[in-house]
Amino acid sequence: MPVQFDDVPIGDAYLTHEAVRAVLGRQDNRCAGCGAPLDAVSTYFDLRRPVICGGPHTLGNLMALCPSCHQNHMHRIREIFADHRR
Repeated sequence: MPVQFDDVPIGDAYLTHEAVRAVLGRQDNRCAGCGAPLDAVSTYFDLRRPVICGGPHTLGNLMALCPSCHQNHMHRIREIFADHRR
């Protein structure tokens, strides 16, 4: 069975230019949270569901966010992680 592009693992330390282009292309250069246009300077890349919460470390789980949505996403992840620790 062939591997789908979204199932390809992503690196731990950095994203390749190919991975960045794939995610931005999939999202039409828009924020996954609010749909705002993204620029090269202020785009954040995050896993939709972090590995620590059971998410895969693959391109299909990766999203690009604007600064505001990134901050909101990180806040939600911290809350989820705190709930798991209790």
